[in-house]
Amino acid sequence: MKIAVCGSAPSSVRQTPFHGPTYASWQQGKVQSYPPHIGDEWEIWGCSPGLWAVAPRATRWFEVHRWEPGQPWFSPEYIEFLKNFRGPVYTGGRIPEINNHVVYPIDEIEAEFSSYFLSSSLSLMIALAIRDIEQARKARKALKEYGTRGMLPALVDESELDKSDNDDVIGLWGVDMGATEEYQWQRPGCQFFILEAMRRGIGVYLPPESDLMRPMPVYGISEWDHNYIKLTTRSREINAMAADAGRQIQEATQRVHTLAGESHMLDSFVKTWTSPYGMQHGLVIRQAPGTGLGSGITHVDTRPVERMKLKEKPDEQPG
Repeated sequence: MKIAVCGSAPSSVRQTPFHGPTYASWQQGKVQSYPPHIGDEWEIWGCSPGLWAVAPRATRWFEVHRWEPGQPWFSPEYIEFLKNFRGPVYTGGRIPEINNHVVYPIDEIEAEFSSYFLSSSLSLMIALAIRDIEQARKARKALKEYGTRGMLPALVDESELDKSDNDDVIGLWGVDMGATEEYQWQRPGCQFFILEAMRRGIGVYLPPESDLMRPMPVYGISEWDHNYIKLTTRSREINAMAADAGRQIQEATQRVHTLAGESHMLDSFVKTWTSPYGMQHGLVIRQAPGTGLGSGITHVDTRPVERMKLKEKPDEQPG
């Protein structure tokens, strides 16, 4: 069996062997139908909302997350794709809306491998691929030794009985799981099942663009390595420069706020104190009758207000 396990990483997803000879013939109209699970050299196993619109064909699909239509990751288009998918759709539970859904055989897989590394959809896919290949090998062995056609796993074509165990390969395209926080706990799961496949004699292929099987530095021991020393030293230098740049940004930001405050105050001063006109404060000012509002001041009383003995009615005489 040749099983292509596909994620959605753009680095290599478009290199997936989608276009086998039967698929090409179907596209050209040379065959009337294209069976969903047989006909080309590679089976295409896909997952994630990021892949379905990119993959021109797939033989199995995996959507094990809780069924929550309306959430951003369950777009109407993706839901429609799952409902109409011609092959099996492996799910975490029963979903009547999906015509071909198959509940993922988690108990069987857990019994075979344990659940410690079932940390992503891709881990679940690789584990199931190993199981199907192992069952196909048992069926081949029964045919070779006893002449009876052994029991193949569901969805595996009869032609697999005539193949050699050396034809069994699991390839991974669109699977990087870069060493970021998001994938730190998912990456080891894929690495475990890839190594498990190899331990069982199953071939594994990864495109050159993938960094999935690059191991983490060996704890403690790698600290003696020249490359480790050089790169971590450079990392510290960059972090120090970034911290210094951050301090400069903070100081510049504070300076910007200070200047903005000064500019606001100066603008207020300009709008308040630069006109040559206006009334003098602290003085009693009278204007000659019949003059304009802006001129004709005839009297300025410079006495302090508290010393003024102003009469409420000028014509009144004391009694």
